Amino acid sequence: MHTLLSFGEALIDFIPTDNTASQYLPLPGGAPANVAVAYSKLGGSSFFAGGLSKDDLGQKLSHDLTQFGVKQDFVELRDESTALVLVTLDSDGERSFNFYRENTADTQYSLDTLKRIDWREMDIMHFCSNTLTTELMYQHTEYALKKAKESNTLISFDVNVRAQLWQDMTQLTERVEVAAQYANLIKVSKEEAEYLADLSDTPYPTYLQKLLALGPKLIIVTDGPNEIKLLSSDFQAETKVPTIKAVDTTAAGDSFIAGFLKAISDLTSLDETSLLKGISTEKLAINAAKFGAQCGALTSQAKGAFASLPTAELVSGNATSL
Repeated sequence: MHTLLSFGEALIDFIPTDNTASQYLPLPGGAPANVAVAYSKLGGSSFFAGGLSKDDLGQKLSHDLTQFGVKQDFVELRDESTALVLVTLDSDGERSFNFYRENTADTQYSLDTLKRIDWREMDIMHFCSNTLTTELMYQHTEYALKKAKESNTLISFDVNVRAQLWQDMTQLTERVEVAAQYANLIKVSKEEAEYLADLSDTPYPTYLQKLLALGPKLIIVTDGPNEIKLLSSDFQAETKVPTIKAVDTTAAGDSFIAGFLKAISDLTSLDETSLLKGISTEKLAINAAKFGAQCGALTSQAKGAFASLPTAELVSGNATSL
């Protein structure tokens, strides 16, 4: 079994109970935390590394991570408050965000705690661009990436752009490209890639090729209900996603990438090949993307993040009905 360490933020999503947004549910979330939970619920071994507040919401996050089997050996409990996100949903379940993340616990995670990680014991490192938004966390993220790279840990990067968190858009594009140089696998939505391409004054197809030239073995481009595209230096492929009526797309992308990583882990274990070879092999990558798409579709049919992330049994039981 391959062990995943997901690095970054855990926070509270305030999800509207209906489209009028008259009431909100406080639910655990944060993309890296979602991936750690999703991977664990699919039967994998996962760690979450990040700063959690000692406040009531932070204690709730820690409790829920434990409930879903996520190890917290590299969680740092801090006095700063928990980050909050106010989520608005449209009629298709698509989201918009308002972040409350000024000097919160996730942004103050120390290098001392990060240095305790033995990357030789971690098969996969997953992270998102939110850890690149502050100077402190950018430096710590690059430290982790260097150590993971030295240990031949597979590095998974979900670009996951949240423009509200960036004051300098030039810095956004530059830091995404630095992160891409370490990543073996990049997941990006078409909307995000087009946004970054526009900021870089580069045509969208050229921008994807630019990212690929930085070194990743595989780039996965998601596009909501449309086909998922897989790009590598050796192949280009696409696969369909299940047709569903989305209720809330919160954590759907996190569910997808966790499903992809768990499927690659299982497929390469059967073939006794490396994770890196797995994401570089067209057939394995396509099959993993199909499984990830099933996971994402199931997550989109319920509200919130942790609770809506499926188990392997649920994915298997719904594979033909989605």
